[in-house]
Amino acid sequence: MNSPSPNELAREAREALSKSKETSHERFQRLIRLGWINSRGEVTRLLGGDAEPEPGQPSLHEDSEGGPPDAERNGH
Repeated sequence: MNSPSPNELAREAREALSKSKETSHERFQRLIRLGWINSRGEVTRLLGGDAEPEPGQPSLHEDSEGGPPDAERNGH
């Protein structure tokens, strides 16, 4: 089985986002809550970026409840 190309992945992502009932602002806020980006839109270390999550948001080692990050926060 062949892996999808970056263009195919981007096309699928655009289609999924266009079907979403979330506004772009709601989506941005959700990604911040998940710890994937910070409020400047920088990718956090949780996903391989250089930025830290916003204070009070999940870190690499803990979620907001003090436990290990769940699968959604790790992108699974």
